[in-house]
Amino acid sequence: MDEEKNLKGTKDKLKYFRLNETGSLEERTRLVNIYNEPTSKLYFYPEQDKIIFSEEEVKKFSLDKYGESIPYIDGELTIFNNYFFDFWGYYLTAEGTALYGHLKRYAYGSKDWSFPNIPLICAKMDKARSTVLRYLDILERYGFAFQFGVQNASRNNVEESPLFKLRKQIPLLPKKLIYGDPEMEIPDDAPKHIKKAMERERKGLPEVLRKAHEKFVGQHLQDTSALEEHVDFEKVYAAWTQFGEILKKNKRSNKPLASVGKAKITKEMTEHEKILLNFVLDEAEKTISKPSFDTWFKDIMIKVDKKTYTIYAPNEFSRDWLQERYSNFITECITKLEKQIESISFEQY
Repeated sequence: MDEEKNLKGTKDKLKYFRLNETGSLEERTRLVNIYNEPTSKLYFYPEQDKIIFSEEEVKKFSLDKYGESIPYIDGELTIFNNYFFDFWGYYLTAEGTALYGHLKRYAYGSKDWSFPNIPLICAKMDKARSTVLRYLDILERYGFAFQFGVQNASRNNVEESPLFKLRKQIPLLPKKLIYGDPEMEIPDDAPKHIKKAMERERKGLPEVLRKAHEKFVGQHLQDTSALEEHVDFEKVYAAWTQFGEILKKNKRSNKPLASVGKAKITKEMTEHEKILLNFVLDEAEKTISKPSFDTWFKDIMIKVDKKTYTIYAPNEFSRDWLQERYSNFITECITKLEKQIESISFEQY
């Protein structure tokens, strides 16, 4: 009997996860150049827990359970598209609407999930990765997509491209999105793109769209009570995380040591080496994707012997991958601060 395939269509054992901010901050050190002298600067980064979900739990999760979906009208299938573009398009914006289309095109048949190539979507939309990620936030806010990180347990928990659960049916706008919510408070610390979304929610649909929506409801809905007041997807997602297993995120500065080798290196690292390591990690976080950073960089160590720099990785596979794929990048990072470099080597601790 063939082994059951995972949601990505392979036989590897996958773990799915979401990151959840704990409300605490962890200390990090950044290396900055002041008058051509490397100086350490302390800053704080939000601490996050990783919540792991099983294959079955991810299969059970469905965005279509929330909100009232548009009724199917035989022979008028385009009504779904018209409603989506005419009314949800105002809140998702043109970019969010296009992104939903790119994600959903892979969720064919009865599938309500997809695992598209995000760099390819960025290229198709001619948008930077950071821009696409902001519109993913918008899709999650309105319940059209929900992203899971993926770890491959069959391959040393290497992180793969994310998986998205997608809404297959188009929901009716809740009343607060139609008529607005003047009493809505917009947090000062909310990201800029979320603030813009909340400003639209506070005002509701523009008058011309509101009238068009009322006309739609009058023509196609016999029971207008189907319009819900509001669906708070942040609460939906928060409630659903109870089905996952929380794994506390190990802090970079004081996380439990994974091996005797790493313990020895950590103990022997000088203050200069620690500052240099944090600089490389910060540069990597700003440059490469989060899954790649978590997989290849977050557990590296650095030792310096005169003009020779050794990068230590937790296992042979990571060591080889760093050397093959990121050797030039790491060299460039180090040479921003260290001008006299003779060689860089890669070892397993």
